[in-house]
Amino acid sequence: MNWRLKLVLLFTKLQKPIEIGEVVDIKELRRKSDFAGRLGTRILDRPVEVLKTTDTTAETVPVRIYQNSTERSQRVIIYYHGGGFVLYDLNSHDNVCRRLCRMNNCIVVAVDYRLAPEHTYPAAHDDAFTAIKWVMKNIENYGGNPEEIILAGDSAGGNLSACMAHRCKAQGIKLKGQVLIYPWIDGKLNNPSITRNGKGYLLVKDTMFWFQQVYTPDKADQLKPALCPCYQTDFKDLAPAFILTAQFDPLLDDGFNYYNQLKAAGNKVMYKEYPNLVHGFFNIPRVDPVAKQAYYDIADFIKSL
Repeated sequence: MNWRLKLVLLFTKLQKPIEIGEVVDIKELRRKSDFAGRLGTRILDRPVEVLKTTDTTAETVPVRIYQNSTERSQRVIIYYHGGGFVLYDLNSHDNVCRRLCRMNNCIVVAVDYRLAPEHTYPAAHDDAFTAIKWVMKNIENYGGNPEEIILAGDSAGGNLSACMAHRCKAQGIKLKGQVLIYPWIDGKLNNPSITRNGKGYLLVKDTMFWFQQVYTPDKADQLKPALCPCYQTDFKDLAPAFILTAQFDPLLDDGFNYYNQLKAAGNKVMYKEYPNLVHGFFNIPRVDPVAKQAYYDIADFIKSL
């Protein structure tokens, strides 16, 4: 682990982890999280220019469309940001989407789904699907091909991508692929990596349980297959997948176990664990050359589809 990442971890250690049952000022938490995210991007990333961005709405869901070409029939990445279903927005992952747009010569549609506690499960998941249906109907107006849709997201956004892949299959919607970046998959939150990496590596175990409580206050929802895709009963014929994890991420096992489930069902699936990295590295690619490599690996995967 290099000195840049050690500084990031030192900074985060100054923040008290949120514990289950704790009363939290959501507005203040979001303000602090947004500030930390902007600071991290400014120090450990570089601005990425694209040809054009457009803010609009997919039915009732705000989206931002990134274009770097005027070509027709471009591939489309629908991107869902992370943040435990509680934090972040279009701006927090703006540079992520710009880089994906530029490096893959495609259109990116970032989705600003509703957040908890104001909007609990299944609000974010419903918004995620609403965005897909809107993209299919409207993306040709922006030069995109509705038959070339790839779902992507990090953390909670990785969960949304995985869940939407199952939902699209059930609805007869054909996807080109899915990119799951350190996704949250299992609502039991008891995989060994959660304990092994649950303290000192940016994402903290106690905070994960707090996120879960906030988004799914009804415990009956917490293990539903529509929220936890590892509990689906049919894994056949899902969109080709690339699952990325980090060595010191509590969600490492979530991603690896889900890879094995997809592989066992005969799906086309790739997996890569990025050494010496932590949860959140995708937003700060200059923290380590390995972090930047993830974007090139995603580009290679997309080219293979």
